[in-house]
Amino acid sequence: MAWLQIVASAVATLLSFTVVTFAVRLWAVPDESGAYRVLAVALSGLLLVPLLTLGSAATRLTVRSRDERLANLRLLGASTRIVQAASVVEATALQLFGVVIGAVLSVPVPLAVAHLPLANDTSAVETAWLPVWVTVVLLFILVSLAPISAMMGLRQVVLSPLGVANRTNAPRMSWVRLAIGAAALVSGILLTQFASPNWGITGIVIGFTIAVLIIMGVLGIVGPFAISLTARRRANTTSDAARLIAARRNLEDPRTAWRGVSAIALTSFILLPSGAMLGFLNAVERSDSVLTHEQIMLFADARTVLFILVAISYVLTACQIGITQTAAIIENRELYVALDRIGMPRREMDRARKHQAAGPAIIAIAGSAAAAAALTLPLLLVATTNSPLFVAATLVFLACGVLLVRVGVSAARSTLSRVLAAPSRGE
Repeated sequence: MAWLQIVASAVATLLSFTVVTFAVRLWAVPDESGAYRVLAVALSGLLLVPLLTLGSAATRLTVRSRDERLANLRLLGASTRIVQAASVVEATALQLFGVVIGAVLSVPVPLAVAHLPLANDTSAVETAWLPVWVTVVLLFILVSLAPISAMMGLRQVVLSPLGVANRTNAPRMSWVRLAIGAAALVSGILLTQFASPNWGITGIVIGFTIAVLIIMGVLGIVGPFAISLTARRRANTTSDAARLIAARRNLEDPRTAWRGVSAIALTSFILLPSGAMLGFLNAVERSDSVLTHEQIMLFADARTVLFILVAISYVLTACQIGITQTAAIIENRELYVALDRIGMPRREMDRARKHQAAGPAIIAIAGSAAAAAALTLPLLLVATTNSPLFVAATLVFLACGVLLVRVGVSAARSTLSRVLAAPSRGE
């Protein structure tokens, strides 16, 4: 799985440099109202965290895929600390290799970003290049993800000479999560509703940033609870073997199930307000109101930012789904080997994996879209009334999220075949 961490690290590095470069380009646009700086903060704030999460997820997968080697080292007399240190060093080296590849691939990014017609200015090549200190800090953050993520991954297992076992402390889900989530959601909505021009550009940006962080925190709290509740109900009512296996797997660790679809949750949360904003801008441009030339350019640039935001979100979603599906097969190889031994067809195993991933994905898409709709309800109503096609297209893209999950499940099918055909089965 070393290649998977290298590829994920390279992709995360390339997209991180793209996002930061584009944000710097937006920040440098001359604008007295500060609208372009708001777009720069929104773009970088919404995408940098999932970009960093992508690299850390691949690192944890690489560490967890070394179970047999780690057990052999323990069997040869190596202490737990030595084994952990070796895993961290290996993960850091792979991460460094991927970051270097991504940094090299991102060299032409400033030239491409500089020629985007922001405010009709395509000559500002010098404003697109990142300062040296920003480049160094970004590279340091990307590389430092590896040792941190590796140590977090090793905390979830018990290293022994007989093997590497998962810690089996099942998380407890309670209704307190739902109450906390509801209170936080109401707080975030009220914060956005009370925003006014008197706050100034900086105050509005800070307020909306806090609201978005609150909503994403709510999703992280309520998501596992909803997955646990749905899986328990499905396990108690279904008579289909594949659905039962999927429900039991999600019920065992709903937090892990939620982390597997967190990228889809973010994409859904971004997509609905983005579609509403595009519809709103389209309605404003078609209205009888007199718009200045600067306002028309700002609307066009806002559409560009929204398209880039959604496109990068979907790329991140596809990468994270592929990684989490591969990790799920590797970490549960004993289950799939046992199912194969009792005669379960691989087609049914794939169907169980699809149900296991699709259930949390539907919850993530619906919950995130509902939270985003509550947060931007006035904007959504205006867009639905004046530009329904934009809202309809947004709903179609949301439905494509489930298809994206199925593609990610299918992409990991080769990993399942290797697990079932591995000599370590003992047959």
